[in-house]
Amino acid sequence: MQQFRLIQAHGGSIFHEDGVYYWYGENKERTKPDNSIWHWGIRCYASTDLYNWDDLGLIVPPQPDDESSPLHPAQMVDRPHIIRSRETGTYVCWIKVMYPDGSQRSVVLTADRFVGPYTVVHSALRPLGMSAGDFDLVVDPHDGKAYYYFERVHSELICADLTDDCTNVTGYYSTHFPYGVPPYVREAPAHFVRHGLPVSYTHLPLPTLYPL
Repeated sequence: MQQFRLIQAHGGSIFHEDGVYYWYGENKERTKPDNSIWHWGIRCYASTDLYNWDDLGLIVPPQPDDESSPLHPAQMVDRPHIIRSRETGTYVCWIKVMYPDGSQRSVVLTADRFVGPYTVVHSALRPLGMSAGDFDLVVDPHDGKAYYYFERVHSELICADLTDDCTNVTGYYSTHFPYGVPPYVREAPAHFVRHGLPVSYTHLPLPTLYPL
């Protein structure tokens, strides 16, 4: 009988390059109720047909021996996203970390290969001095310019320009959908193209409560 293993790519994304799809996300294979292990690194799988997936292992391993590290298994690592900087050619991984005090900050890592090894560039970044929640990273296919869409926690959606190396924000940004308080705020932005135009979709729990 054929054996199957669960894919551990929670809060994941898919990156496509040279005919290969990379599906990556939080590895929760050691997470159990009340065991204080939120994640065990970022795991990645590869496929050429979106049906059969090869386990490539951990591309961002946890740091279980350093309790101060944002990559410690008890830290609430969430929703990794990886893009490639056209300027430097390096792969850049942003990860949201939710801290016990309610703040949310970003860990930024870089690598020469998609599968790593990744090196931490920023360990507790507050983009634009804001508490940045759910997010998406976007690279314009025409000019290679990169953008960082994030939910300024429970207040509004921010679109910020990334630096050429994609490891930080430039300081230039725009704000959208300022609804103020839950449940009217938007979160979990996802960028896509529809009829040739870029669109950012966000989750709104009660869509009937805002003007169409």
